[in-house]
This record gives sequence, C-alpha cells and structure tokens, in this order.
Amino acid sequence: RFRTEAATARVDGDFFMAEGVLTFPDQVMHQVIEVKIETRSTMEAADTFFVIISDEDDGDPVVDPQASSCCVTIAAITEGAMMGAAIVRGFDAAVNLDAFAEGNYAWKNQFIMAMRPVNGDEDDAAEATVADWTIHFVALPWKLFFAMIPPASYCGGWLCFCIALVFIGGVTAVIGDLASLMGCCLDLPDAITAITIVALGTSLPDTFASKVAAVEEPTADAAIGNVTGSNSVNVFLGLGLPWMIASIYWAAEGQTEEWRDKYPLLKNKYKDGGFAVIAGDLVFSVIIFTMCSCTAL
Repeated sequence: RFRTEAATARVDGDFFMAEGVLTFPDQVMHQVIEVKIETRSTMEAADTFFVIISDEDDGDPVVDPQASSCCVTIAAITEGAMMGAAIVRGFDAAVNLDAFAEGNYAWKNQFIMAMRPVNGDEDDAAEATVADWTIHFVALPWKLFFAMIPPASYCGGWLCFCIALVFIGGVTAVIGDLASLMGCCLDLPDAITAITIVALGTSLPDTFASKVAAVEEPTADAAIGNVTGSNSVNVFLGLGLPWMIASIYWAAEGQTEEWRDKYPLLKNKYKDGGFAVIAGDLVFSVIIFTMCSCTAL
C-alpha cells in the first residue's frame, strides 16, 4: 500500500492526496506512483511531502522499514524570476504562504461557527432547540473570545500554542480572582476556596477533554495522558514559574516594612528577606481529594 503525507506542502494547495495498492505481476520489477501537483508560480518556495509505502494488513512483510518512505520536493521556479519574486519566495519559505491562506480561511470559519448554536452547517443550526439557543447565548462571549485564537496553520502551530497559553492564563487569573472574591463574601478560607471553586473551575475543561478522548479513541492513552499532563503542568509550571519570579523579585527587593509585618518570625533569621511560603496542613486537602476520588470511581 502507498499513501502521501503532507510536510511543508499543503494538501489541495500544493499537491493532492494519493493512496492505493501497488500490484507487481510476474516479471515486473517496478511500478509508478502518480501524485498530482498543482501548478506553481515564481512566487512560491520549494515545498515537500512524503510518499509512504507499507505492507498489506493480511499479507507477508515485503517492505523494508528502512526504505518505506520518500521525501518529495516540489521545486521552486527560479529561471527568469525577478528580484521581487525572489523576495516573496524567500518570505514563502519562512512562513509558507499556502498555510497562511489556509489559516485565514480557518480563522474566518472559527467566528462563523462561534455564532451558530450547534456545530455543523446552517441546516443544523436551523434545527437547534430552545436549550441549544439558551446555552449558545450564555456561552457566546466566551466562544467569540476564544475564536480570536489563531488556527494551527500559522507558523507551524506555534502561534496558536503561545496565544492559547496566554488566553488560558488570563481566564485562570479571572477565575482565581472571582473565586477569591466569592470566598471573601462567603467568609470562606482561601484553602477551602482553592480546593473547591478554583479547582472545579480550572479542571472542568480537562474533564471534558478527557471524556471526549476516552469516547473517540480506541484506547484510554489520550485521556490518561491529558490528566497526567495537566497535573504536571499545574505543579511544575503553574507553581514553579510564579515562585521563581517571586523569588527573583524578593531577592532583589530585600526586606521591606510590609515583609517584616507579614513574617515577624522570619525577619531576624533572613536578614536579606526573600520569598517565603508558610507550610500548611495537607491533611484536610488529602481527605477531600480521597472522598471525591472514591465518589467518582
């Protein structure tokens, strides 16, 4: 069997996907794989895609694993190109203009889909129920807000990744502040607020993502990986990065009047000040966590 796989070349923009079965009759030593390539202009840089060969599922292994793929380069047209075309071609090599155009179309569709009450086309939206419209209007500001995140077509997905992190950080900060204000109004300690309201608000997206992964994937690898990865990020990045920034700040700031008032028992031990975190009791948190885990199971 053979199939094509995109690299820097874009499907339906630079080449068309091809797949099939290669048959070798008696005395035939080679076959030809045809892949349709789009006509290129002098403005486009060279792009690549892969042709991959694999054994049939129910056949004997005949494909050498070391020679099962081939990288195909769609060469740039350089003969007769003017300086302006060469500059645009260099820019295309850096950002991939085909991917940029694909991203523009996908970004536009993100806003169109955000305005619809259900996923799908206009016919599906026309069949939306009252409950669908109610949930849609409640979630509309958030849907439009997150539709501003660019699609993964730009810059190899790095732009989407970085901006998504910024958006997630902003929403998390808002949730933390709102939870703190709610805890203050209800006279709840910060520890109770953290393990209930904040934990629930920041973990629900991971819960739904894990649920979708568990339903759609043949194994639970994606769901387990999402849960463990999320907690790892919370511990190592969510705690580590702010604590590192705070440590650098207080190491440079030194003792202040506010610091001495907040940590009277430490002001004589640490003359130069520093970032202090008073150790608390984890017994209550562990008990709540265990009870919730047993209930979920």
